[in-house]
Parts: sequence; C-alpha cells; structure tokens
Amino acid sequence: MMKGKNITYIMAILFATLFIGCDNGYDCYLENTAYDRIGFYRSDSSEVKYEFPEVLTVSLMVNGKDSIVVNHIVNTDNLMLPMSYTSECDTVIFSYENSLADTLYFLHENIPYYQSMECGTIMYHRLEGIEHTRRLVDSVAIVQEYVKFDANENVKIFFVE
Repeated sequence: MMKGKNITYIMAILFATLFIGCDNGYDCYLENTAYDRIGFYRSDSSEVKYEFPEVLTVSLMVNGKDSIVVNHIVNTDNLMLPMSYTSECDTVIFSYENSLADTLYFLHENIPYYQSMECGTIMYHRLEGIEHTRRLVDSVAIVQEYVKFDANENVKIFFVE
C-alpha cells in the first residue's frame, strides 16, 4: 500500500514540474488598447472635480460613422476612451440631455512598441493637441501627453457651471 502512495506523489511532482517548465516568463498585457484617461473639472478650479448632473452620452466618429461608447451616464467625473490605431485624429462627441453637444478632436501620434515575440506589438499614443467646441466645455488641458497602460490622467476637461 505504501508503494501506491509513493507513485502518486512522484506523479504529482512530475506534473507540477512539467507545468512550471511551460511558463515562458513573459507577462503579456491582456488588454492591448491604451485608454485616454480624462478627468472632468469645474472651469473655476483645476482641482475640483465636475460631476455631470445631467445625462452624458459619448460617441466616437470612425470613418464618418459615429459609435456610442458610453450611453447615458450620470454623476461621473472621469472617462476612459480607446484611441485609434489607424487615425491621427479621434473625434469624440459629448451629447448632453438638453440636446446640446460638444465635439472634441484629439490629435495624436501613434507609436508602435514591439514588446516581444510572444506578445507582439502594442500601440502607445502621444497627444499633440485637442481642439473643441464650447457649448459646455470651457477649456481642455493635456496633463500627460503619452497615453500608455498606466492609470495616470492624460487630459483635464473643464466645464462651465
């Protein structure tokens, strides 16, 4: 009976060794899209967050067609938006419940980054400028120009009260 137990232990050790040996040591990002992290602020202060009291819908224009990425959110003070790999200008539309809308044009450089043979290439972006309409958006500031996979805020949008 002791012999059967020893074989079971040996088999367990062999399987564990086999699975540990299969790890190639690479930690590829599960998410390969860099998101532009945007904070909403009151126009009279760069530190006081602005929470939307009304409904906000956010759309992206791609190849002349809009696509809703955030639908009817309320009480939010930030947003994460994906950036285009193929275009150097992303058009973002903020639609408010009172039928007003602001359009923002995010001008950026796409920077391919070869991570490894196993993980392939990922894309970073460098914000070059942001143009916008002025319905509720007062001004826009780029606070971190490189859009990567970190949690840092890239853009501050200041809204009129």
